[in-house]
Amino acid sequence: MIVNSLIFAFVFAIPLVGFIFYLIWKDKQKRNLGIAVLIILLVFAVLVAYQANKDKGI
Repeated sequence: MIVNSLIFAFVFAIPLVGFIFYLIWKDKQKRNLGIAVLIILLVFAVLVAYQANKDKGI
């Protein structure tokens, strides 16, 4: 199962985060808003992952 998670991370998640950072750094006027949205998405993803895995004992 960890291999599937690593494949997902390298194929989908890391390029997606890189593209989001590219969009944020490209536009200097909305950079702070983009960083705030990215932090909110990160917190939301952590909360969802915690709720999904809390009964599995991982």
